[in-house]
Amino acid sequence: MSELKQQKYKLPPVRVTPAALLAFALVFWLDGEGLLACAAPAAAVHELGHLLALWLCGARIEGLSLGLSGARLDYAGALSRAQTVLCALAGPLAGALYALAACRIGGAFWLRSGAASLCLTAFNLLPVLPLDGGRALLCLAGPRWSARVGEAAACLLALLGLAALLGGWGLTPFVAGIGLLIHARRVPLKN
Repeated sequence: MSELKQQKYKLPPVRVTPAALLAFALVFWLDGEGLLACAAPAAAVHELGHLLALWLCGARIEGLSLGLSGARLDYAGALSRAQTVLCALAGPLAGALYALAACRIGGAFWLRSGAASLCLTAFNLLPVLPLDGGRALLCLAGPRWSARVGEAAACLLALLGLAALLGGWGLTPFVAGIGLLIHARRVPLKN
């Protein structure tokens, strides 16, 4: 096989930040309910949706980065606005289809995995960068509008998270909202 063909099918590198490794280890250690095992296939299907859409649009996948803010596929190749929106929304679409299939299969593991996929899909559709909904909104509405909407959505999530925290529903929504708000505030407004 020629070297060009070998490189064409070479798997891209996966980069994991030390902070993400520490966070995964902590979640694994604290996960007495097995939620990580249920969420992992949902997250993998989500990223595979992006991967398939990028491949169909002619992009070359250069790597997968896992950080505290989640997974990010790095790619090369110019995409049109429509292709960028399609690639951004392909992950949530794959996640929604996975959730439907998992719930159809039934059983405790699959129902929990389907629920995790629905949560991941809903979260990723929020109109806040770097989430998929934020990337789609950026392409459709431009940087100034998407930054304003993203900041408002992050504020709303942080407030809802604070209400959930005070109501005894856990820390996760509040931390997610604050993290997105910090990230949204760093996005520069351009004309």
